[in-house]
Amino acid sequence: MEPIIHNHIIDKLALAAAVFSGLALYPQVVTITLQGSTTGVSAITYAVIFVNSFVWLAYALHRGLLTVGIASVLNLIASGIVLSWFIVL
Repeated sequence: MEPIIHNHIIDKLALAAAVFSGLALYPQVVTITLQGSTTGVSAITYAVIFVNSFVWLAYALHRGLLTVGIASVLNLIASGIVLSWFIVL
């Protein structure tokens, strides 16, 4: 299914919100990577975010919702990186 793209102001705001919310986890990713430690970080929280993002991505693909898909992919990547640190450390 092709993504539904509109040019209304609310659609543009939704796209911006998707990108910003998708990037919200990346400061934590950077901190963990630079410190090499997951001290004070909840693996359960990131596991929930990972699973939740996977479900939202499936929904976005099913419905052709680009904005939801963008946020989901960015959150999947970030939460996957954080969870991988728990495995490595």
